[in-house]
This record gives sequence, C-alpha cells and structure tokens, in this order.
Amino acid sequence: MNHFNAEQIARDAAAKASTPPELKRPLRRETPPPDPYPMAALLDLRAPVEAIQRRTQAPQALCGASVLAATSFASSIHHDVEIPAVGTRPLVTAFLTIAQSGERKTTVDLLASLPIRRAEAALAARYEADQTTYGQNKEAFDAARIEARKAAKDGRRAAEQALADVGSEPKAPAPPMLTAEEGTIEGLINLLTLRPYAAIFSAEGGMFLGGHAMSEDAAVRTMTTLNSIWDGSPIKRLRAGKSTFAQGRRASLSLAVQRSVAAILLGNASARDNGLLARMLIAEPESTIGTRMWREREPDFDQFLDDYNDRLGDMLAKPPRLLEGSDGLDPEPLGFNVAAERRLIAFHDATERDLADGRRYAPIRGFGAKMVEHAARLAGILAAYAGRDIIDAETFDAGAELAGWYAGEQLRIGEAVAPDPEFDAAQELLDWWQAQPDPRLHLTALYKSGPNRLRKAEDAKRAVAILEGHNWIERLPAGTVLDGSPRREAWGLVP
Repeated sequence: MNHFNAEQIARDAAAKASTPPELKRPLRRETPPPDPYPMAALLDLRAPVEAIQRRTQAPQALCGASVLAATSFASSIHHDVEIPAVGTRPLVTAFLTIAQSGERKTTVDLLASLPIRRAEAALAARYEADQTTYGQNKEAFDAARIEARKAAKDGRRAAEQALADVGSEPKAPAPPMLTAEEGTIEGLINLLTLRPYAAIFSAEGGMFLGGHAMSEDAAVRTMTTLNSIWDGSPIKRLRAGKSTFAQGRRASLSLAVQRSVAAILLGNASARDNGLLARMLIAEPESTIGTRMWREREPDFDQFLDDYNDRLGDMLAKPPRLLEGSDGLDPEPLGFNVAAERRLIAFHDATERDLADGRRYAPIRGFGAKMVEHAARLAGILAAYAGRDIIDAETFDAGAELAGWYAGEQLRIGEAVAPDPEFDAAQELLDWWQAQPDPRLHLTALYKSGPNRLRKAEDAKRAVAILEGHNWIERLPAGTVLDGSPRREAWGLVP
C-alpha cells in the first residue's frame, strides 16, 4: 500500500511539473469562498432542504434555491406580501444558481419540484376531457352566434340583446404545463393568458439564457418583461391585430447554470442597467464534488420530503382566489405584525446607510435598493408555507438573513463571473502563440502577425502582461536575436 502511494505521489508530482498553470477567466482577483449558507433562516423549509441535501450531497445553497423557488411558485398563487409604506408585492422570486457540471443540479431540481410535476400530471389527466368539453361548448357558441345574427332583421336592439344572451366565447383550456425549461417571453405570456400562473425552472439554465429568449433581438424585451412580472404589473401588449391586457399573473424563475453561461447574463450591461440583476437572487456555492462518499438511504429524511410534498401539493390543488370578473389571480396579502414592522424599519435604515459611497453595498446599489423587498418576499414565502396569515418578527428576521446572504453573493461573484475582454484577448493570444513553430516571439511580431484584436502595440502589451503574470510566458534577455535582429522586448513560452 505504501509502495503504491509513493508511486502515485511521484506520478502526480511529475504531471504537475510538466503542466503549465491553467489560465482561468477571473484572473483579476481570486473569488473568496462564500459565507456559510444560512440554513437556520429557512425555518420550516429547513427540513426539506436538508433532506434533499442529505440525499444528493449537493451544495446547500443549490438545494435551498430550488426549494425556495418551488415554494415561491406555490405560495404566489394564493398570497402577496403587504410591505409597510411600500405596498403589496407578489411572492414571486428569480433565482440564478451557478454550479459546475456534475453538481447534481438536475436531481436537486427533480426532488424540489416533485409537487409541481404531480400537479401537472393531474392537469394532464383532465386535459383531454377539458378539450372535448371546450370543443362542444365552442361549437354550441358558434351556432348560437349564427342564430343571434339572424335577429338583426328585427332591428339592431334585438340583435344586440340576442348576442348578449349568447354570452362570452368559451376559453380554450390551458395546456397541462406549469413550468417550462426554455422558450420565448412571448410563449410565457401566451401561457399566462391561459392560466394565470407559471414558472421557468431549469437545471440546465443555458437552454433559456442561451436560447432565443436572450438572443440579441429579444434580450431586452425578455428582461423588461421579467422585471414587469416580478413587480406584479399587468401584462400589456400591443401587436398588429391583437392586444393583450392581463391582470393578476404570477411567474417565478429559477435557473441553475454553469459559470460560462452565467456570464451571458452577469456580463450583460442591459441586465444591470434595467434592473433585472437587482431582482435576482444569485449564488455560486462551493462545489461538493470529491466529498460525496456513499451514503445509505435515510428514512427519517424521506418523511421530511413527504411532508414538504404534501404541503406544496395542497397549495397547488387549492383553487385560487380570482379578481372579480376576471381569470386573474387575487392573492390574499400577508401583512406584518407590530414587532415585524419594527424589524423591517431597522433593516431598511441599516441597508440604506450601507448604500452610501464607500460603504458595503455601494457596488450593488441596484440590489441593495431592493433588499427590503427581497427580505419581505422571502419572509412571506416562509410564512405562507407555515400556514400563517401574518409575518412575525422571527419570520422577517429569517427573510432578512437570507436576503443579506444573497447580497453578499452578489458582492462576491459579480465581477468574477462577468466576462472581461482583456482576459479573453490574453486567452486568444495564448492559443495563437502555442500554434506557432517557434515558442519565442517579439512584440512587433505579436501586434503585426498575431490575433486581429491585438494589432495595436498597447493591446498586445496588455495581453502579454497577463500571460507573463500567470506564468504562461517568460521574458527573454534584452538583445535576443529574433527574425534576424536583436529585440528589446521578447518572450518565450514556459515549457
């Protein structure tokens, strides 16, 4: 055994010595590790999150985001949150969790969204019958309209009365789909006009961020519409030959993505400028890959999941309260008791002070300005899951702790994940350089023959400095002869 270990150590050392250091994207600074995920702040949701984490051994924050997103979706159908001095806001959320391939994102999502998939199965079982009923009602409606039009011969008033007696045209049943993994923002709106609640949940969020919804032509429209839905605003659309006005719609968002995909959104200036990132709860938990040793099934944790599935199942099966004369939702607002309102005021003032220049939240003012709303929404979700009709001090404190943790994540990862053109250029230069027959190059050759984006001497110098700083290249002695002339600035690839 010792002999085997010694050989393995020698092989590892040799491999390490012969391999140059990896050129990582966030070269400008090392991303510090995240603060511990605040499991205690989940209150009654802690048990199902721990159950999923114990079963999958995925990062706690990944499990927490999936459970909170599913609970937000179910809660928002029946409840809003009434924030003191702010107003009523929906309990919808928008999560973006960054996790590498192999982090068991899909398994976590399947476990957290099981109640939603069961509700979809129940809708699917009724869908065919609903389609048949709709077809019959539509046929009867069309026939009645034809007969009503015949009343026109008796005068306009008689025709108007006959048409009024026919009533409204029957509405086609919504497809048995509560969540989607990808699609366009127009598709989401169409679904919301048929059923007033839906969600975009995806363990492979690249399907959404890398799809048509975030294409160059559609990205701004997608982001502004998501903002509007998060705010609880009615859907207002004008298109050639068609207008849409729909109140009381609720849609949540939860995407798990790899870091390169997250950069599509975090590096999008429009997403920051128009406020989408300020509305998102973003996290990049530390990986658990390499630590997930075999673990036997734990029946006690299965019971926690059963309780969670039953609770969300009841919420999804309960008929929602609707706006009068509409099919839009009219959720019951959850208010604050006196103690909770005092905590909210203290949290608001402390957060506001930290938005000042030089203070903690100054770099994320967009998110910081919405921290009270994030805290209130998270507290409302926790209260709704617990079956409470009011938010108490303990519940608000829990929502505030979760919001504060996500603020820390925005501070920690925002600049590290967003793409950086200078480091992209350095990577392109390295790829080109490694393909050259001579590993030695001088500055003039670099900006005259190298990648197009480095055809200016100052750009080439910046890229060279990055590669030199990360030990991919080393400076050669002044006067080294290359291309027949002594060169003042020349470098060679590190073997």
